Amino acid sequence: MLRVLFGLFLCAALAAAAAFVPVRGRTVLDRWRAAPDASTFADRSLAEAKVAMGLAPEPPRPAARPRPPRASRPVARAARPAVPTEHHTEADRAALDRVVAERAAR
Repeated sequence: MLRVLFGLFLCAALAAAAAFVPVRGRTVLDRWRAAPDASTFADRSLAEAKVAMGLAPEPPRPAARPRPPRASRPVARAARPAVPTEHHTEADRAALDRVVAERAAR
């Protein structure tokens, strides 16, 4: 009985490793989700296995899409002073000076 349980545990561990360990960047579960049906999944898996064992040449990868050219320099903005975020009047400054003087006197 112990041998049967050990065999089941070993099979479950191998299945989990095959499903969750990435091979060439994708797991078996990722490949299953990407395939539209089971026969396509089986065909792609067989083709990948043949390439991995060296029985078939690796299919050419699709070329990367060309990117639109970027501008060599960012467009320069006109030099202008930054807009102040706060506006203080003389009365505000005088009130602040009064509060600071009161705190310093304590």
